[in-house]
Amino acid sequence: CERLEPDGVRPLLDPLVRKLASMLETSTKRSVQEMTIAALAATAVAAESEFTPYVQGVAGLMAKMMELKDEKTYSLRGRALECMGHIAIAVGKDAFRPYFAPTMQCACEGLALESTDLHEFAYAAFANLSKIMEGEFAPVLGELVPHLVKVISQDEGQFEAAEEEQGG
Repeated sequence: CERLEPDGVRPLLDPLVRKLASMLETSTKRSVQEMTIAALAATAVAAESEFTPYVQGVAGLMAKMMELKDEKTYSLRGRALECMGHIAIAVGKDAFRPYFAPTMQCACEGLALESTDLHEFAYAAFANLSKIMEGEFAPVLGELVPHLVKVISQDEGQFEAAEEEQGG
């Protein structure tokens, strides 16, 4: 889907989004849910602004996933966060604006949880959201930059320790 142009996706868009949304709502298998969320993200990227009519419904589904608190479901939470970042890229600032604050809240909350994977999804979401929301992203920087500096300094220490263990 990601390699398709909006014109190529247009005839398939409505049935595809409906089928993926249905699969996400009815499946209890985490692997199916994760793949479905990834497929929705890829569809949004391929469809670009054509995805706009589906944002509200898909964002509603992602909001449920972004509220998951059980450690076993962090991957779903992260995938939903990633999906929202891709939707932002696809539809642009104006169409995404109503979903910006809850997406940022989920991403920031994810940084406080003990999950490297969830942190990675949050960083990817921050990257996408900052590109699209531009100046509207600025108020978050006061909270985000100190966290990122802390992470970078921790990673450097881990890298140096790993080099020492390898005899480098």
